[in-house]
Parts: sequence; C-alpha cells; structure tokens
Amino acid sequence: MRILLVEDDAMNVELFEAALETDGHEIVTERDGAAGEERASDQFDLVLLDIQLPKKDGLAVCRGLRARGLRMPIVALSASVLPEEIARAKSAGFDEFLSKPISAQDLRDAVRRLGPTQHQANGL
Repeated sequence: MRILLVEDDAMNVELFEAALETDGHEIVTERDGAAGEERASDQFDLVLLDIQLPKKDGLAVCRGLRARGLRMPIVALSASVLPEEIARAKSAGFDEFLSKPISAQDLRDAVRRLGPTQHQANGL
C-alpha cells in the first residue's frame, strides 16, 4: 500500500515509517501541511495526517483534499483527545482519529482497517 505520512516531528516520522515499512508499505513523508496537501495529489491509498503542522494545519489540509474530491482514507494524528478536537477532525473529513502517542500496533491496525481492500469492501 502507498501511504502519505504528513508529520513534522522527526521521532514520530521514524517510528511510523519503521512500523509501516515492516508490513511492506511504501511511505512518502512530508513535514508540513502545505507540502503534504500538494503531495496528496499523487496516487496514495491512505493519508496519515498530523493535526498540528507548520504552514497549514491538518484540519485545513483535510478540508482542502476533500474539497478537491480526493476520497482516499485520511487518518488524523493528534496529541489532543478532547471531544471537541475529535469532532472538528470528523467534520473536516477525516475517516479516523488516532491519539498520540500511537503504538506501532495501533497504527498498523488502522492502516489494515482503512486500506484499499477493506475500504472498498465496505462500500466507502
């Protein structure tokens, strides 16, 4: 699966890439929201998108991608688990919300759930 990871924290990037590459996924990483939104025009099966990013926050990026008609699953990554933050993420168009710190297993499980085979089988 081809995954776009938009995350500015170097340690998280390293952890997420290691967790997903062991499952054979191709990971493309961007470090700010503007670059991530631009790169998402390429063909990806899934986007992992941090909420707090430089240049453009993840909520604005997700809304922009959805406004352009991009339908691939987008997962919010955030340290904030406040109910209003989760509600804002859902209303922006995210398919799922993962709270940091995110274990490698939780990340892999989310990718499996939202991957192309499962996503298409669920009629999404």
